[in-house]
Parts: sequence; structure tokens; C-alpha cells
Amino acid sequence: MTPDDETRERQRALDLLRTAFPDYRIVYSAGRWAAAAAGDPPTAWFAETPASLCGQLFTAQLRSGGTITPLHSVERDSQCAR
Repeated sequence: MTPDDETRERQRALDLLRTAFPDYRIVYSAGRWAAAAAGDPPTAWFAETPASLCGQLFTAQLRSGGTITPLHSVERDSQCAR
């Protein structure tokens, strides 16, 4: 994987996470993923991978009674949808 491929993959992960969890500020820096939720004091999560951060935010949403935003508003034609 080239550095350009890694950059594109990281940006795609950021876009997907931000779409799925719009109530959180999500960033990538220095090889770590982080998310923060508004509050006093704000709640923060840290992870080594986007998948780990996704899992943490999903669990946080479930515990707080929040909802997860669909990544696609229109069902795409796939084998899973049949």
C-alpha cells in the first residue's frame, strides 16, 4: 500500500465515521483516532484504528439511547438486500 493509498483510506474512514456519528468531533492525528462529544466536561474516546473507534462510539450511542445515522439513505441493489 502506497502512502497515497493510506491517505485515501484514512480520509474515507474519517468521512464514514463523521457520517455515522454526526454528534461527535472525530479526528486522526499522530497515528491515533479520537472523538469528542459535547458536554461539560466533554467525553473523549481514543483508538488505534477507525474500527475500534467506531465500536466505541456505537457502544456509547447505545448506552446513551442515541441513534446511529445510516451511511446510505437509499438501499442499494445487493445480494444482502434480496
